[in-house]
Amino acid sequence: MSSSSEPPWWTAQTTQGGGPQGQQSADDSTLADAAADMRAAAEYLRDAATPPPPPKEKNWDFSWFTDWVKRSDNGVACKRAIWSIGPAWTLFLTLQRFPITTAIGITFFGFVIVGGWHLRVERKTTRLITWGLPIGLAYYTPVAIVFGLASFLVGG
Repeated sequence: MSSSSEPPWWTAQTTQGGGPQGQQSADDSTLADAAADMRAAAEYLRDAATPPPPPKEKNWDFSWFTDWVKRSDNGVACKRAIWSIGPAWTLFLTLQRFPITTAIGITFFGFVIVGGWHLRVERKTTRLITWGLPIGLAYYTPVAIVFGLASFLVGG
């Protein structure tokens, strides 16, 4: 330690004179350079450790839906049921001329039976039928409304 009469070296102030405090200016510049290097290293490490910002989200991004339809078993079954089981179920309901409430009840019971069977065996066919029944009912609803309005308008 230094003697009690001298102040510590970090409190020494530089002067323009050539005395012992004049040599302190070389130490000050070395310390300032070292501090600048340490600051630059700290900034580099901070930037290297910081994860990149997440990608900007879009307002209308439906990639989740297309990924579901392409990659998920349920998505593939739904896509196939739209053009296979759904129209067939709609045709069956239309040919039988069921009222909409009866069609909903039959579809519900069919969904429960095939859905329960699917929980037991988990086949692609049962998944396809399970998706096709409600889709067919959705197709049949406008048909039933039109037939219902037509029968109401002609008085029969």
